[in-house]
Amino acid sequence: MSLPPEKASELKQLIHQQLSKMDVHGRIREILAETIREELAPDQQHLSTEDLIKALRRRGIIDDVMKELNFVTC
Repeated sequence: MSLPPEKASELKQLIHQQLSKMDVHGRIREILAETIREELAPDQQHLSTEDLIKALRRRGIIDDVMKELNFVTC
């Protein structure tokens, strides 16, 4: 699906506003810190993208974001 540049820009702005409203970045930071503290073995230094995605899914963050985006786009 291709959007005209002005529509793509408008959609990007709407998505950014919605994500800011939901404080997604803050929620992700909290989950990342919690995941590192609680779920990683003490000798494990690296948190993979897959580990983070799993943590976000378990806490419903990804579902919340998708519901909100379906924010905006419908």
